[in-house]
Amino acid sequence: MRFPRLVSRANLRRLTTWRIARFAAACWLAWPLLAPGSLQAAPQQTEDGQSPASQTAAEVPFSEANVRSALRRLEGDAVATRDAAEVELIGMGAQILPLLPEITPRTSGELKGRLQRIRQSLQKESVEDYFQPSLVTLQGEMELGEVIKQLQQQSGNEIELQGEQGMYSNTITLDAKEAEFWTVALDVMQQASLRINAYGSTEGSLVLAPGGYASDVKPYVTGPFYIEATSIQSRKFFNSPLDGQLDLSFQLAWEPRLKPVFMQIPMASVKAITAKGDELTATNPQATLEIPLNLGGCSTQVDLQLQRPERTATKLSKLSGELVIAVPGELHQYVFKRFGNGARQTEKYGDVTVTLEGARRNGAVYEIRVLASFGDAQGALESFRGWILSNQAYLLDANDKRLENVGLQTYAITPDSVGIAYLFQINKDPDGYELVYESPAAITKQTLSYELNDIELP
Repeated sequence: MRFPRLVSRANLRRLTTWRIARFAAACWLAWPLLAPGSLQAAPQQTEDGQSPASQTAAEVPFSEANVRSALRRLEGDAVATRDAAEVELIGMGAQILPLLPEITPRTSGELKGRLQRIRQSLQKESVEDYFQPSLVTLQGEMELGEVIKQLQQQSGNEIELQGEQGMYSNTITLDAKEAEFWTVALDVMQQASLRINAYGSTEGSLVLAPGGYASDVKPYVTGPFYIEATSIQSRKFFNSPLDGQLDLSFQLAWEPRLKPVFMQIPMASVKAITAKGDELTATNPQATLEIPLNLGGCSTQVDLQLQRPERTATKLSKLSGELVIAVPGELHQYVFKRFGNGARQTEKYGDVTVTLEGARRNGAVYEIRVLASFGDAQGALESFRGWILSNQAYLLDANDKRLENVGLQTYAITPDSVGIAYLFQINKDPDGYELVYESPAAITKQTLSYELNDIELP
């Protein structure tokens, strides 16, 4: 059955054109109302019953439920809703990092950008917290053993006390309320006649040993770092264009909870002022001194070479400079499954891309090649690369039983990446395992200033 045509084809075309023009005009008039931030979704409730609009980011309490709620609103229909959710997530702090979803090829462009901004902001905040000193409260008289125990519990720093067992019962008197870790530790060391054993063999611990004494130069503490001058000598050269030099050494220690990747001192930043007001600079101001880090330790010795002062100079009123320190960001597990065919697999998280470049049997072992690339390595791969070799790489079977590698070797090195071949003893189908590679998701560089005063010249 055919229905009669109510509108001619020509009139239908004219009507369609008129409707399109009318719709375009309406959009043009309504555009100011559609600008970002002009439309707001209905207020969403947080756990405490308030809407995000009535709270600042810092007022939204951290909880997994609030994180999940904000993540849902991060994909809301209105721009204002998505903006508010992003601010809320950042305001909850770095503790939400493990709860953020991973970015996959299916993640939308806008959500990817928001997640990257959130992660970068929180990683920066995490690094800033990293450089804050631990705070300790210890008041009254107590035995040295109890003091060490409390220092460890309150600061998260492992401390080992070397010496006779009877030392643990020595009485220490403290009056520290939310005091910095090194302020309290130095007080304890002075009362108990202890010193830092820079060559202590315990990994990740501050090793204290008998034999402490009061230094002639007041130590310098900045955040979680401690600097103490150890020696100074003046030298005269007879077969060199240099008139001579002043050698000054100091001990640099840090809270054991810190795991710095590398340290440098730009020699151009090193300056000393004598009591007479003369300025002494480094003998090699164009150089950058690489500071060797004792593997697993928390102290090292720094040796500086400065211009030799006049013989009439008796004191350095000030020695100052800068420390450049690279620290790792949050630790992430990069997981690769079904690698038996040797196909290339890649996973990116944060600023780090980890690629499984190949897997094959090599005699009695299975060789798996992993390339770790840093978007901005901050120079951490240019000099001391030992830290990246300590990244964990292991296999998990179907029962989550861990299989350690039996050896490793580097096969590629660039300024921003390192390739490492791991060897595993696998007697079963390799696809029955998954490879887990643990690495910091970013490397961040910080600059700290230091200063030592009133150093007597030889």
